[in-house]
Amino acid sequence: MNEIGAVFRQSLHDFPCPVTLGKRTPSFGLHRYKQGLRFIPPDDEGFTLRGDRQRLVYKGRRRSHRFTILDDGAFEYDCILNREPESNVISILMEGAEQFDFFRQPDFVKEPYLKGSYAVYKKETLVGEGTGKLCHIHRPEIIDARGRRCWGELSVVGNELRITIPEWWLSGAAYPVVVDPTIGTTTVGSQTHWNNVENEGIEQLEFVCSLGVNRFLLPENLNGTATAYVYAYDKYNDERCMPVVYSDNNNVPLTRRSSNEGEFDTEISSGKPAGWRSTTFQVSSSIAAGTYIWFGIFCDVFYPRFDYGAKCYWDFWDTSPGTNIPNTYPVWMASWYYDFKLSMYFTYTSAQQYVCKLTQGVTLSDTRKQTCSYKRTALQIASIGTVANKMLTLHAKIQEGLKVLSENYLSGFYQRTLQGMAVFTDTIGRIGSYFRGLLDTAITEAEAKHGWAYFRTQTETVHIIGKANRGLLLFIRIISNIIIHDYLLWRFLKSKSELELKSCISRELVLESRIN
Repeated sequence: MNEIGAVFRQSLHDFPCPVTLGKRTPSFGLHRYKQGLRFIPPDDEGFTLRGDRQRLVYKGRRRSHRFTILDDGAFEYDCILNREPESNVISILMEGAEQFDFFRQPDFVKEPYLKGSYAVYKKETLVGEGTGKLCHIHRPEIIDARGRRCWGELSVVGNELRITIPEWWLSGAAYPVVVDPTIGTTTVGSQTHWNNVENEGIEQLEFVCSLGVNRFLLPENLNGTATAYVYAYDKYNDERCMPVVYSDNNNVPLTRRSSNEGEFDTEISSGKPAGWRSTTFQVSSSIAAGTYIWFGIFCDVFYPRFDYGAKCYWDFWDTSPGTNIPNTYPVWMASWYYDFKLSMYFTYTSAQQYVCKLTQGVTLSDTRKQTCSYKRTALQIASIGTVANKMLTLHAKIQEGLKVLSENYLSGFYQRTLQGMAVFTDTIGRIGSYFRGLLDTAITEAEAKHGWAYFRTQTETVHIIGKANRGLLLFIRIISNIIIHDYLLWRFLKSKSELELKSCISRELVLESRIN
């Protein structure tokens, strides 16, 4: 299980996308929808963390990982190779990949960072989930310590994202080497141009007198008024453009189900920058939950944003003034469609029925009064023990009572986090010197929920750094005895008497002289 560390939010003005980083490992997850996607590098070594509000670095021995917030719509993930890797392919595990489609963008696109990039969409885009786009994984640029650059190649194999570095480039690289793919988090399509095979060239995608639709899944019944959105970016988007809904017939649009379609204001000017534009339409007869529909635009002229990869029916229709939206979609051939995921969607709020039961003489003319008294105290004792024989005891008193004179229910949530840090340094004197440092971080988390349930999690982390110096002083004593033979012989000849000598080991030596 991956513990969640830092959290930052992206695309706050589009569809907000929380990005969660691992607490101890350099994993990161995107959770715009109920189904999330988490990227986990296969590193098994420990990391040290450092950073600020803009950048966070997981520093390792072989590889380091860095996250940088670029703007509201993108962040950068860097894999830093501190030394030559065993392979020129970097693999990243993707948890939840089975819930998403990874649409590879073609190599003929203009921007190099989009060539071979991946647009990530939900497999089943529900109405209310925008375009269904989770993120965009841009093509990574590789940079070595001397500033040499090259482009890496992306591929998705099963639940793995793979980044391939050219072997010829890596063989002459100076380390550290930075691999830096950018992750885009907006739901807007990355493309504006397409390869028009008929005209044999790359040109801007333009819908002229056209109907363009993508398929969506209804999570609940659709009936009533809905709000449609389309992304306008080109200054020539100033003609009629309207939302439209068609039924699904074996994965092909068929019968028009929308009515009273409004017109998008798609004009782009100094006072109207590029962005999402909205209007409304109605569905007079209910469409059941779990049904597929085709949603898109009916326009005179419109330049859409899009990503390659999804099935799109795009057919021409007479949209001259006074022409209405066709009640049957003009499918010329069911097999004739395009692979555009258009940047457009709609939302709606289903009608709800509420029943209120009035009792005890309450009438519609009565003034309803509610009295509520709330008193809360708590008693909590938390003890933290460390190897330094220090005890920290916290006392807090909570006693709670709740009295509400009403047939209402009140629920609450109480969360408490306690963090303490103790630093000890002691010195012990003896023939040598011994120094010891202890860094003790204790974290206590308590969680209490109304309903007479109490949950408590306590974690304690102790990090000990020790250094010992030991010395040995040795004294050696040498005692020498020297006996000079000539000196002894001279004394012996001079004295003409017996001479008795004793050695250091108490051994007698007797010399006799017989000289006349």
